[in-house]
Amino acid sequence: MPTSLAKAKARAIATPSDRITDSGEQIRLGIQPTIVSQSSVPQQTFSGNFDLYGMYLPFLALLCLPHGATTPNYSAVYDKILASQAKHDYTARCFLAPHGTSSSAPPHGRFESAIVLDPMAERPFDITLDAFTYKTLLTFTPTERLSFQAPEHSTPSPGLVGHTGLSLACGIKSSKGVFKIKRVWANEQDGVVKEFFEGFFSFSVCYDSMYRKAGHGNGATGKFKFAFWGVRTMKDNTSKEIGLGPTKLTW
Repeated sequence: MPTSLAKAKARAIATPSDRITDSGEQIRLGIQPTIVSQSSVPQQTFSGNFDLYGMYLPFLALLCLPHGATTPNYSAVYDKILASQAKHDYTARCFLAPHGTSSSAPPHGRFESAIVLDPMAERPFDITLDAFTYKTLLTFTPTERLSFQAPEHSTPSPGLVGHTGLSLACGIKSSKGVFKIKRVWANEQDGVVKEFFEGFFSFSVCYDSMYRKAGHGNGATGKFKFAFWGVRTMKDNTSKEIGLGPTKLTW
């Protein structure tokens, strides 16, 4: 196959003008989403357990785009996260249920973060993830991109978008938000597949009278949002993932 034809088949070119999709996502001027041929790397699957790290963390931000660099060093950030993963110092964790044969999107999932606390119980909210849609070209809105370390390098590529929320519970009037994730880097070395993800999380909750009477909310809404990097969780000596899992543990 001629080299020019091979290159043409290996990339998808965006239109030469900015576009705003129905969901409010923006495809920016001049960005050409590239589908990289990685024959040795398995096709990405959005299921299982993930450890998520906020892009605002200084020790990771400096590695991603050092002074003078023109492209993100994803492998350096990935290696740094794996070196400290055993400390469980992640910003958040999530679980995405396996998808069926008729869809590339998981049916549901869970999300938990120490910075998104239930003020009454003084422990992390057990946040639900649902209404997932698989996007062949996932992008982020201008507002979401403000949280990114290198937003200009986040080009459209396959990923997921879903909703965040809470199951019905006393004291919670309403909740909503968005969850997005896509793979930005992958490599295989000595039979071990390395995958690095980026995404965005937002969540807002409005408390009912029970919370407000206890001094939480006062009618206002608790709002949380951050961009993150993600890696798959560690495994134990039986190759079982050490992560959030599909259900909340009770003691």
